[in-house]
Amino acid sequence: MTGEARADNFRCALDPVLCVLAMASAPPANPARPQNSRLARDTPLPEALPPVARPSRPARPTVPWSQTFSVVPVLVLLAGTVVAGRCGHRWLTHTPRLGARILEITGNSHCLREEVLTAARLTPGSNVLGVDLERAARQIERLPWVARATVTRQLPDIIRVVIEERSPAAVVAVGGLYLASADGTLFKRAEPGDPVDLPVVTGLARESFRERPEGARVQVRDALALMGDLESAQLGSSARLQEVHRDETGDLSVMIGGTYIWLGRGPYRSKLSRLRVVLNELHRHGLEASEVHLESDRHPERVTVRAHTASATPMPGPRGS
Repeated sequence: MTGEARADNFRCALDPVLCVLAMASAPPANPARPQNSRLARDTPLPEALPPVARPSRPARPTVPWSQTFSVVPVLVLLAGTVVAGRCGHRWLTHTPRLGARILEITGNSHCLREEVLTAARLTPGSNVLGVDLERAARQIERLPWVARATVTRQLPDIIRVVIEERSPAAVVAVGGLYLASADGTLFKRAEPGDPVDLPVVTGLARESFRERPEGARVQVRDALALMGDLESAQLGSSARLQEVHRDETGDLSVMIGGTYIWLGRGPYRSKLSRLRVVLNELHRHGLEASEVHLESDRHPERVTVRAHTASATPMPGPRGS
């Protein structure tokens, strides 16, 4: 027995109460080792595991007040530039120093100069830079005779307007007489002073131009194509095309120099070749035809003619006008 154990026994013998208190406060004995072993008393207890460190959020960088105040001059400079630019633009587009002294208009033969200037809202002294060129061109193109318009400027004081006008190819009778261009578009109502020496296209319904405008334009183009074939057929210098009539069935007929010619459906060039032969033969015998029928699809080679002497030739007016 060691000296320390003997000292403990001695103290317990002297004071039983102190012995009991000492035993109660002593740690529990390890069953695997002797209770009075020096190793058991000297071995330190394992300490608790250290807590797991969690990554902390990075602190929000703080902008120094000096840097914050350094942005203010840049913003003020930008705002001043924008304001100065707007003021400069307004001055350039309104100053009378850039007023137009020359308003040049070319290509207009049916449109009056005043009509073009009014449509484009151009007046002498209008600021050259303040004119909206595209808008002015669109306004001019609303005029009936104008097919295309171009507006340009030349600093310091010139505005030029170039106009391409429509060319009337025929007069179309649809509840009134309207001028038609080569693409079949009815662009204006015929008025005094408009061309009158044009063939008249009849037999078209007015409602078709409102309900089926593209189909109506195709019908007008078919009539214009027949006019071109008649011109190429060289039916004689005295023969003047007066009317092209379209039936509800789609058949076409024409009136040339007082002669009604029923052509039926196309193609028309072969029929017009036979018509030229018939008219030349009638002219050689001093006769004129009042009616010529070439509309037979079953027998396209047949030609029916109703003739009379040249002195008794009637002069009927156009149909459907």
